[in-house]
Amino acid sequence: MKHYNKLPIVLLLVIALYTFIYAQLPVEVYFTTPEKEEQTTAIQKALLEKIKTAKTSVYTALFEITDPLIIDALGKAKSNGIDVKIVLESERLKEEVKTKLESFNIPLKLDERKGFMHNKFFIFDNKAVWTGSYNITQREAKRNNNNALYIENEEIASIYLAEFNEMFEQAVFGNRTEYTPFPFLSNKYYVKLNDIDINVYFSPDDDIERIITKRIEKAKKSVLFLAFSFTSDAIGEAMIAKHKQGIAVKGVFEKRDIKNVNSEYIKLKVEGLDVIYDANPYTLHHKVIIIDDEWVITGSYNFSKNARKRNDENCIMIRSPEIAKMYTQEFEKIYALAYRAKTKKKK
Repeated sequence: MKHYNKLPIVLLLVIALYTFIYAQLPVEVYFTTPEKEEQTTAIQKALLEKIKTAKTSVYTALFEITDPLIIDALGKAKSNGIDVKIVLESERLKEEVKTKLESFNIPLKLDERKGFMHNKFFIFDNKAVWTGSYNITQREAKRNNNNALYIENEEIASIYLAEFNEMFEQAVFGNRTEYTPFPFLSNKYYVKLNDIDINVYFSPDDDIERIITKRIEKAKKSVLFLAFSFTSDAIGEAMIAKHKQGIAVKGVFEKRDIKNVNSEYIKLKVEGLDVIYDANPYTLHHKVIIIDDEWVITGSYNFSKNARKRNDENCIMIRSPEIAKMYTQEFEKIYALAYRAKTKKKK
């Protein structure tokens, strides 16, 4: 018997097994690509497919929805017997969109408070969640820098479903601690998926600013961020402290944000941190922090005072080197373009 042929076979089996396991990871990551001209983008196609393949229910809480492709997909799902329910921010709901959704007989719940219902999440069949920075508009899908996550897990779905039901069924917006005694006794924040750690938080109840600050304080080698709005003094101070400890801190601000009198941009710049502003002629809409090539923080939560105090927001923290690598690649792409735009010499 010839034994020397066994090694290549074993290697092939190991590679095949690894590929299979990686393909079965319960988290999918999507980024918009404003540099491409596409009639329908990858992030739109992915969300359309999730809606199309839903078997029993699609529940969603959205700050804004104007994309006719997604609106029609929700209408078709409803006509096919899928239970579709939507929570929306009233100030960003266009009358024609409201009329169309109501024509599909889709039940709507509107947040009419002063603060925003700023979430952007979907729950499919009570077993999967779509979330991130991506508002459901053509501009957000095609022109702005955004990210989205799709996670297939019933525990994660149950966490988002509890938040959805508070808004849709109970009409509770803002801080639920005002309505529920000892809410922390029933809150569930942490889920383990294979070797991935996931924490989910909602604002303003969970004091997300403090949680993010504590995570930054634990950084050992690097903190990277992409920020649409960054006015949080606490998060800014935490990043300055890490910089002074010799930790690499790099970030890209949305260019409009640096003109905000409350922006952390100037403060971080003066303290010597490596921060620049985005070159996208449209909008850098990410709300992302990557820590130690291991942790990713994302969701609807801007690093701002309104997000902390007034808005309904969600924030997800994921501990996974593989997912962190994807977000780091997105960071490096945006950082490289922003840096060249800032240092380009005039002719």
